Amino acid sequence: MALPKLNNTPKYPVVIPSTKQEVQIRPFVVKEEKILLIAMESQDPRQIANSILDTVTSCIIEDVDDRTLTSYDVEYLFLQIRSKSVGSMSKVMMKCKECESDTEVVVNIDEIKIDGEVLPKKIKITDDIVLEMKQPTYRDIAKNENVVGQGNNMDRIFALIHESIDAVQTEDERISFSDVPHGEAIEFLESMTTEQFTKIREYMEKMPAIKHTVDWDCEHCGTHNTITLEGMQSFF
Repeated sequence: MALPKLNNTPKYPVVIPSTKQEVQIRPFVVKEEKILLIAMESQDPRQIANSILDTVTSCIIEDVDDRTLTSYDVEYLFLQIRSKSVGSMSKVMMKCKECESDTEVVVNIDEIKIDGEVLPKKIKITDDIVLEMKQPTYRDIAKNENVVGQGNNMDRIFALIHESIDAVQTEDERISFSDVPHGEAIEFLESMTTEQFTKIREYMEKMPAIKHTVDWDCEHCGTHNTITLEGMQSFF
């Protein structure tokens, strides 16, 4: 005798930001929540990143190729799934800019939007060298230890840039960046002038990302604070 089905699974429409494709999502269930909690307890950044992607793909009703989902796609979809699963309000501890004390602030996840723009894919570095850029997928980010790990900020920036370059185009050939040995790729980036490297950083800073501006008054000194949260991890 089979056990009865406990719940009728609700479905909610949501749009994948990078493709504008509308899909249906469902709340995560205890099985998926358990996997997330185990990953969080492990404090292993790659395990956490992979469990988030697994949860997102499991909770999308339609078949979606997760290899094409950008980092901001997955972060946005996860926040939407989390909102439908445990509620749209998230409590976040904010540090006051004046007294540096913490205040608990409630953030409405349903109000979080994608900020940024998809820019032209080419950056001219010299008269005869052009970089072809791409939006890194979440899988690209999750597998790169320098991005998801606990390394220094400069290593993270270099890793993100590495994942965002699709090819190097010269007068004679087009070189796929994924075919370049990692050490050689980093040496190429490190050989740039400050002006050349700034072009890439500015491009990266304008790429779409999860952002939300929060205002609050410090409960300790009364100072009014405003801060822009960026990235999914900022909302928990």
